[in-house]
Amino acid sequence: MPASTNGTAASLANLPSRIAPADAAAGSLRLSAVDVGSNSIHMIVAQVDADGGVTTLWRMKEPVGLGRISFPSKRLSKEAIDRAVVTLGRFQRASILKQAEKIVVIATSAVREAENGGDLIERVRRELKLRIKVVNAPEEARLIYLGVRHAIAIDDPHLIVDIGGGSVEFMVGDEQDAPLLESRKLGAARLTGLFIKSDPISAGDLEAVETHIANEMAPLIEKIKALNPVGAIGTSGTLENIAAMTGGLFAEPASDHTLGTIDAKPLEKLAKKLIKSTAATRAEMRDLDDQRRDQILAGVLVIRHVFKTLGLKQMKLCGAALREGILVDYFERKRPDIEVRREVPDPRRRSVLDLCRRCDWHKSHSMHVAMLTLALFDELRNLHKLGAMERELIEYAALMHDIGWHIGRKGHHKHSQYLIEHGRLRNFTDDEINIMAAIARYHRKALPRKEHRPYGEMSKESRRVVDVGAALLRLADGLDRSHAGAVTGLTCDRRKNRVNCKLQTRADAELEIWGADRKRDLFERVFEKTIEFEA
Repeated sequence: MPASTNGTAASLANLPSRIAPADAAAGSLRLSAVDVGSNSIHMIVAQVDADGGVTTLWRMKEPVGLGRISFPSKRLSKEAIDRAVVTLGRFQRASILKQAEKIVVIATSAVREAENGGDLIERVRRELKLRIKVVNAPEEARLIYLGVRHAIAIDDPHLIVDIGGGSVEFMVGDEQDAPLLESRKLGAARLTGLFIKSDPISAGDLEAVETHIANEMAPLIEKIKALNPVGAIGTSGTLENIAAMTGGLFAEPASDHTLGTIDAKPLEKLAKKLIKSTAATRAEMRDLDDQRRDQILAGVLVIRHVFKTLGLKQMKLCGAALREGILVDYFERKRPDIEVRREVPDPRRRSVLDLCRRCDWHKSHSMHVAMLTLALFDELRNLHKLGAMERELIEYAALMHDIGWHIGRKGHHKHSQYLIEHGRLRNFTDDEINIMAAIARYHRKALPRKEHRPYGEMSKESRRVVDVGAALLRLADGLDRSHAGAVTGLTCDRRKNRVNCKLQTRADAELEIWGADRKRDLFERVFEKTIEFEA
C-alpha cells in the first residue's frame, strides 16, 4: 500500500498560491509527476486552475528498492523491476482517477547507471504505455532546485542538499538563479553497498567511507564556499528521517513551509550512536524508517561532513524536491496553454484552436468564415432541422477548413481533412472527427460522394451533417473571398423554391457575392432551393 497520501495546497513561485477547487474545473490543467528514485517511487498530482491557483491533489510513495543491489552491481534485479512496474501501474490508475491529463515519469541514478535500465524503460512503455525520461545529474539538480525554490522563499543564496539512494545533489541558488548545480555519487544506498560490509561498522569500513566522502567533496566544498550561502536547506526522505531521529521534525509545516531542522549537535550525537549500532539495535530505534535501517548511517556520514566542512549550525528541511520541480518545469513551459485555458475554458474548442495554431492558421479569415457559417446555420434552422451538437461540429470545421495550407496550397482542402483526422483532437469521438474533417474537405472543389472515404462509410445521419455543414461553409468561404471581412452579417428570407440572402457589408462586396455564387452548387443540392445574394 502507498506509504503516504494527502491533498495539501502547494504554492509555486510566479503562480498565485490561491487554493484551487479539488474537482476538475473548466480551464484547469492537471499533471501527474512521478519520480522513479533509487529507494522509492514518488508521485504527486497537481492542478493549475484558470486563475493560476495551484493545488496538490494527491501524493503517493512506495518503496521499491531499485538501487538496493544495483550499487555497485550496476544491474536492476528482476524483483525490483517487477515491483517498479506494478507500482507505476498503480500510480497510473490513481492519476487517471484524479483526471490528470498527462503523466510525466522521471528516472534518476539507479536507472541511469544500470546496464539493464533500458529493460525497465521498455517494459513500462510496452505494458503501461508510459514513457520514462531518464535525466542526467545536472538536470536532476536543476529540477530539485526548482521544486525547493517554488516551495520556500529564498531571498539570499542558500545551499540546497538532496540525499538520494544513488547520488547527492548540491545546489546553491536564490529566488532568481542557481549558479551551482552539482551531483556526486554519494547516495546512501551506493555508499552502503560499496563500503559498509560489517555490522556494526568496523573502524576500517568507517575510515574508508569517510575518506571517500572527503575526497569526492573537497573540490565541491570550495565552490560552495566561494558562493557565500547564508543558510542551508535539505530535502529528501533520508534527511527527513534524520530530522525525525534528532528531534527536529515539526508536527506541522512551519509558516515558511519548512518541515523541520537538523541541528549540528544532535546530528553529531546521532552519528556516534549509529556508528556503534547493529542492525538489531537499529531495528529498535525510534523514528527510524524500516526501509532506511541499513542505509541511514551512510546518509548521516554525508550530511555530517557537509556540516563540519562548511561550519553549519542548522539545516532547514523542505518537503518539495524533484517531483515538485517536474511540476514547476512543466507548468512554466505550458504557461501559454494555461493562458489559453483562461480565455477558452471549453476543452473541445481549446483542442480545435490548438490544432489551428499548430498549423499556422489564417486566424482572421477562418474566424470570419466560421461566424458567417453559423449565421447561415441559424437563419436556415427551419430548413435543415439540425441542433446544437451539429452546430458545434460545423463551427469547428469552419475554423479548421483552411489549415491544409500548412502543407501546401494545391489540394489544401484534402490536406485539411488529413490534419483534422490525425491532429490529436481531444474530447471528440472518431465519428465527430470524421464529420469535421469531411466538412472541411468539401469547402471547395468536388462535392460529397459515397465513394469518398470516410464519407461513404458514415451513417445517414452523419452524412446529413456533412452535407449541410459543407454547403453552408462553401457559401461562407465565398462570402469572404477577399479575406477582408467585407460581409459583416446576413439574414435569409426563405421562400418556396428560393432563399434570398441579404448581406450587411462594411465595404464593396461584389467579389464576395461572386465567390458565393460560384460555390452554391452543394447548397442547392442539399436544400433543393436556389439562393441569391444581395448587398
